[in-house]
Amino acid sequence: MTIIEKLLDEPNQQRVLLAQLKASSKPVVIYGAGVYAYVLKRFLELNGIKIQAAMVDAIYLAQQAFADLPVVSTEDYTGQLENCHIIVGITNYPPILEKLKQLGASDVHVVDIPDYLNMPCAFMDRQFVIQNSGNFDQAFGLLEDELSRQTYVAAINTKISENLAHIAPCVRLDNLYFPSSEFSPGNHESFLDVGGFTGDTIKEFHQVKHGAYNKIISLEPGDKNFLELQRTVADLHIPRVTAIKVGAWHEKSVLRFTTKAMHIDNEVSETGASEIQVDTIDAILQQLSSAISLIKLDINGAEYNALSGARQSINKYRPNIVVRLHKKEDFYRLPILLKEIAPDMKLYLRQRNYMSMMLIMYGVFDLHQ
Repeated sequence: MTIIEKLLDEPNQQRVLLAQLKASSKPVVIYGAGVYAYVLKRFLELNGIKIQAAMVDAIYLAQQAFADLPVVSTEDYTGQLENCHIIVGITNYPPILEKLKQLGASDVHVVDIPDYLNMPCAFMDRQFVIQNSGNFDQAFGLLEDELSRQTYVAAINTKISENLAHIAPCVRLDNLYFPSSEFSPGNHESFLDVGGFTGDTIKEFHQVKHGAYNKIISLEPGDKNFLELQRTVADLHIPRVTAIKVGAWHEKSVLRFTTKAMHIDNEVSETGASEIQVDTIDAILQQLSSAISLIKLDINGAEYNALSGARQSINKYRPNIVVRLHKKEDFYRLPILLKEIAPDMKLYLRQRNYMSMMLIMYGVFDLHQ
């Protein structure tokens, strides 16, 4: 069967829900005050939906405001739950739905954000898949196991329909980059963190491995994020770290860069107000005279360019690769590129939580098992 034969044709009920929320006179409240809640707020507002507040359980009430929203406690808001629309802003939402219903909320919804690079536009449509069906079929055939292939089809149907029911059976809850159930990192990794952000990934890696690794190289081109990255390394005393203020790309260059409020959705953009320095992973590692055994890439749509500039390093060092899929083209161009660079690399696809943007591809030479 081809990808086209696996596509489902169903109406997009999420767009109907968004229109109803926009037209409603009832207040809209987001449950949650973390990263996903921030992206959800942006998505809803871009769809013309005004948010009244963010709601968290009292035990987590550590701030009075979140992303310009007042923060209220679930306990204090219990009497008003019946009279508002509640949108769950937490990625692993199933237990939250049940909890809110037990508290008396009757109007609770989950809204999937297919990505945060082109909000509020649709991530992918049937026509795009049909037009690129040959590439989709090729990528599908490169995946290593049945769960990867099931996840691939389910993710495509979810992106098109914005119906999370399609990916739910494929969810395998675990850490995004360093899972414990499979593809877990070894105890002697030389880890290249592409997209160092504020040091959150190297902090997680250090904790997961209990310090058992050879070294960490972290690339972060943004001014503010790089300072936070350095502070994380210093404050937590994470050893054997080299932080470099540069982004990964397919060539050495200076790019325009757009920054956002929480910086998780910063991206390369022709209209960006800032500039960043970029270079190839091959050149960066050559300058450092450094081997690597593990690469993580989560750089908001620049993953293809970064991997295109890592051909020599992948062939020389044969690192395992963890990459997040941010763009619709990445569904086929990333697996095709990696197999072109290293035909013996095994590719796996996993849905690591219940929201469609959390789709991870693992390129594996050595399972470390």
